[in-house]
Amino acid sequence: MAQAVREGGSLWDVLAAAARKTAEIYTSWQGTFSAVFLMALQPAAFGESFYALTPWLMVGSLVFSTFFFLKEIFVRWLSLEEAGWVSLSCALCFFLIHFAPNAFEGFFWYNGSIFYTFFHSLMLCTLTFVCKFLRLGKGPQAGLCAAAASILAFYLGGGNYPTALLSCLLLLACFLWTLWKRRPLVQRALTLLFFLLELAAFLISMVAPGNSVRQAQFTSHPGALESIVLALGASVRFITDQTTLPLLLMLLFFTPLFCKCAKKLSFRFPLPGLAPVAAVCLLGVLMTPPIYAMTNTGAGRTQDLYYDAFCLLAAGVVFYLCGWLTHLPAAKHAPQKAREISAAFFLSVALFFVLSVCCTERFVDLTGVSALRSLISREAQAYDAQVDAQVALLEDPSLTDVVLEPVTYRPDLLMPEAVPMLSEDPENQVNQRVATFYEKDSVRVSAGNP
Repeated sequence: MAQAVREGGSLWDVLAAAARKTAEIYTSWQGTFSAVFLMALQPAAFGESFYALTPWLMVGSLVFSTFFFLKEIFVRWLSLEEAGWVSLSCALCFFLIHFAPNAFEGFFWYNGSIFYTFFHSLMLCTLTFVCKFLRLGKGPQAGLCAAAASILAFYLGGGNYPTALLSCLLLLACFLWTLWKRRPLVQRALTLLFFLLELAAFLISMVAPGNSVRQAQFTSHPGALESIVLALGASVRFITDQTTLPLLLMLLFFTPLFCKCAKKLSFRFPLPGLAPVAAVCLLGVLMTPPIYAMTNTGAGRTQDLYYDAFCLLAAGVVFYLCGWLTHLPAAKHAPQKAREISAAFFLSVALFFVLSVCCTERFVDLTGVSALRSLISREAQAYDAQVDAQVALLEDPSLTDVVLEPVTYRPDLLMPEAVPMLSEDPENQVNQRVATFYEKDSVRVSAGNP
């Protein structure tokens, strides 16, 4: 694809090159065709400087989809005031960005983030369009939402397996809901279509010849039933580990708002114990594919995916429990003063929240703090200068065997220690991939690489 750009190809030539790469990977490595196509269009193929767009694209997609999804659910379906929606969305995005388990893989590394963070965002947009369609019922806007949901559902099915599996189940649940509520035939038919489109793409992805090639690297893996059981256990452990004091305080801050909103609804919120159980199961659905394939829950980018889902589920569980409490007979007869929450409560919770964030064990590793530390220490600028010097040599058409000065600065968000670097050995896999990308005979670093 980069070659097509260098040769001055048209947009069609670039897209055709990306499609050929997708077909090659489909038969040789993995079947997730939607994601591989986007990977082939990575920004650096259009120019090294464009790679800097990666975190903006990934964070932007995550924030947009979170706001988009929460507005449809909380404002349109649950009648929450828009000020409450904005506040809740901002609070959740704060956690999604700054408490991400691995911000490098989730936001700064294009292939990892496009595969998980972006497809999580795509799932939220798909579900939002489905919910809009079900709410509107008929008319031009409903038709546009149905069209958007159809396209996104198919594309979503060709993405990462955890997200594809979860969204398949959620779309099936939407279809079953239309049957239960006896919705008009057109709604039942189209929600079934959304599910079938995603399922079809998911099946196309799963039957790819390349999957068996990749799976051959793993000598053994658990069976389907065992994977489900292990995933549920992993889900409980993940929830336990990620339920931090700052998150609990944030949710406590919104409980009065949730209670006020839920009280207006006719739904009675029965069986409150099912809400946390459902959250465990839905998170377990995400964890089942990697456990089945690799016997573990995956790398940092996959943990980011779990965390993105966990934060939304945590807010949903707390809302459900607030709804259950407000519809208890005792709550209806409670004195008015007991139901009024003063400004002092919100101020106290907000103060404790700030203190808990500042005192958290991994404060220096929070995404924003880590970025600020790298900028203040000039480590990020020094890293940028060293990489620019390497790129200048790699893009020099007169050089075929390139010798580079090593990169000695490694900001956590840009090049963490766990990421392999170019070495003195031109036969090293990283060296060979860089040589291929820049069309060089060989690439190595000079002696002295740490």
